[in-house]
Amino acid sequence: MSYKIKIKQGNLVNEEDATFIVNASNTKLSLGSGVSMAFKRHCGYELQTEMTNKLNEIGSLKKGDVIATSSAKANNFIYALHVAVMDYNQGVRGDSKLPIIKDIENALLNIEAYLKWYKDKNTTKTMKLVLPLMGCGVGGLDKIEVINVYKIFFTKEVLFECEVVIYGYDIEDYTLIENIIKS
Repeated sequence: MSYKIKIKQGNLVNEEDATFIVNASNTKLSLGSGVSMAFKRHCGYELQTEMTNKLNEIGSLKKGDVIATSSAKANNFIYALHVAVMDYNQGVRGDSKLPIIKDIENALLNIEAYLKWYKDKNTTKTMKLVLPLMGCGVGGLDKIEVINVYKIFFTKEVLFECEVVIYGYDIEDYTLIENIIKS
């Protein structure tokens, strides 16, 4: 089996019947701008409270770590996966705050661990994972590099079925994703 990739354009938090939607976040799990702001608007402030409580439980995150929460007020997906893309930990300055491609590769492995967890719990349900181009907004990563990492990761064989929906926010991103994934 392998992942089944779809590409869409628009706001990923509006995807229907998703199991997981990925929030490209930060090590403080603060719903600030970009994808995180879309989550805040769609899921309500309760999501921020849940994220803060989770962070308090574990203590700290590093880039590439992933934390799962509920979808709070949203009813179109089950879990939010918050990926620490930006490093907002105390003492981190300058370019050290920004993600590198290895952080995205690590995040995908951590996301996959949640997919395996869900599949072990729900043997009959099909999963749907929805994600943006992580690290390409404020993080400044090259979109082509990130898409190529996604392409390599999501074309491998896995022991479960999962539909992967990769979102480009605008038509240019959508077209870029489609051209690279389908080539």
